Amino acid sequence: MQIKVVLLLLFVFTISACERSFNVSIPEESNKPVLNLLMNKDSVMIARVSLSARLNDKGPREIKDAVVNLYEDGNFKETLTSYVQSERTYYRSKTLAKAGATYRVSAAVRGYEEISGSDKVPDTVAIEGLKMTVTQTDAWGKKVAINVQLHDDPAVQNYYRIRLYQLVDYENGIGDTVHLKFPQYFETGEPGLPILEDDSRSEFYTTDALFNGRSPVFVLKADLYSNFKSLIVEISSLTYDSYNYLNSAYLAREKNDDGLSEQVIVYNNIIKGFGIVGGVAQREYELRQ
Repeated sequence: MQIKVVLLLLFVFTISACERSFNVSIPEESNKPVLNLLMNKDSVMIARVSLSARLNDKGPREIKDAVVNLYEDGNFKETLTSYVQSERTYYRSKTLAKAGATYRVSAAVRGYEEISGSDKVPDTVAIEGLKMTVTQTDAWGKKVAINVQLHDDPAVQNYYRIRLYQLVDYENGIGDTVHLKFPQYFETGEPGLPILEDDSRSEFYTTDALFNGRSPVFVLKADLYSNFKSLIVEISSLTYDSYNYLNSAYLAREKNDDGLSEQVIVYNNIIKGFGIVGGVAQREYELRQ
């Protein structure tokens, strides 16, 4: 019995003697500058600058005194002007984003290294056909099918986003008519291309990997109340950077609150910081029944 006790003590001593301590360096991801700017063709550019925060913090802290500079095709263009709206600080350009131009945006934040990001502004996607079919399903509802035909340029890799909105008009307290856009969930797909069939969502992203150089027809299907008046189809041409950022941000909003889903990392193209500088060419089409 005594021999067993001695052997047990020797085993415990041996295991304890083998323990080693390691200091694992975990990178600090909070308190880094964040620059966000989506450049829409033929529009002024509006940026936000903030500091990243930990997951248990209330949220990112905005920077009110950053110096944000804009460069077009490698040449300095202007310093963006700060302004406050709804208690948030933004930085606005006088320059309109031109299709085909490459813009670099830098942000100098006191106490940090300068951060920057760049991207090219795409041109508007060509539409060959847009048609809406409305079917009454019962006394209260209608089913809407919208055919969207894109003309894809075979010479370049293309990225697209499609969103659908219901347009609602109402009269406010002083008698003015107010137009409101509400995101509309829909299903979409193309005959022969089983993309997102029977998958309802408010935003649809795709590349031309399966239809390069063709003119695919996507069918947007939505269920609406009988009294709806009109829908807006928003079609955007994206760059590689803006596509990956917007798509990953959308998936993060949809999935990161679901404990059973794999967490989505939002795409980032900012040097020495976080965020996005991305190009977009967006156009809206209104369809009335």
